[in-house]
Amino acid sequence: MTARESAPHQPGDVDTNAPERPPRPLFSVVVPVYNEEDCIGEMSSRLHAVLEGLGADYEVIFVNDGSQDSTLARLEELAAGDPHIKYLSFSRNFGHQVALSAGIDHAAGDAVISLDGDLQHPPELIPRLIEHWRAGTDVVYTVRESTVGRPFKELVSRAFYWALRKLTGVEVPTGSADFRLIDRRVADALRACQEQYVFVRGLVPWLGFSRQAVPFTAVERHGGETKYVTSRMISFALDGVFSFSIIPLRLISLLGLVTIVVGFAYGAYSVSVRLFSERAVSGWTSLIVVILVFSGTQLLSLGILSEYVGRIYEEVKRRPRYVIGSMSSSLDKQTQAAERT
Repeated sequence: MTARESAPHQPGDVDTNAPERPPRPLFSVVVPVYNEEDCIGEMSSRLHAVLEGLGADYEVIFVNDGSQDSTLARLEELAAGDPHIKYLSFSRNFGHQVALSAGIDHAAGDAVISLDGDLQHPPELIPRLIEHWRAGTDVVYTVRESTVGRPFKELVSRAFYWALRKLTGVEVPTGSADFRLIDRRVADALRACQEQYVFVRGLVPWLGFSRQAVPFTAVERHGGETKYVTSRMISFALDGVFSFSIIPLRLISLLGLVTIVVGFAYGAYSVSVRLFSERAVSGWTSLIVVILVFSGTQLLSLGILSEYVGRIYEEVKRRPRYVIGSMSSSLDKQTQAAERT
């Protein structure tokens, strides 16, 4: 039985035996979109041009992440005229990583390919990803070699991924992107990870499986404006660190130990000056400095603890990661058939 006949698979249903690649596989392409009305038409055209030449079945699943423009209307129009195009639309904005996870949840393919909807990830690279998959690689991920016109962003990105690897121990490559191909087994294993704070770029390498990198150069987006403003990038970075590492908690202990040592050293210095010299240590400045240092240390420690406690709070509520407002009829029938099996 192929993945097509039984998918979407149930979370936790992971096959540990590597299957043979089917002679005519079904490929699922997942495209999260948020206010991308200017890009959807071009994305659909370029995907068709690439996928039609593969000699395989395919579906393109657009995930509308609560867009405020005419993105949903454009998706409805495309799905009505093309059986390969499917979509699901959230009731509100839940975030890019959640939208990506939702698309994988509903993908029926023997392999699932994900890429962003702004065309910075070139669809023309998909055949190369599939080539590695056919050769037996379970995860074929892309690595951004450079970002055209964004040297500062490139520098920050390299620093972030270096720190992420050091803090988490997960081998997330520098320049990692959400443009990748994963085998059906990997998709099923990914679906079994049901945490609320999703960081797919970390979860995929954390799962293991055989991996292969493919470099690409990110170009300027086709249209519209970037959705990854500074606040979203900071939130994305925090999700990456706090979802995979408890080192920040250990750093609190280390920071406390250093503070105690410094405090004892300063106390010993003050006593020695008072006992063995004619001068006294001025109290006002040293007192203010000590108060500020200790207060800052305590607030920083509370901030780190609150991040972990807040995430525990969100997890124990067991709310769904996303709420679907609508979906294309073909995807709805596919989902219902999978639930019956």
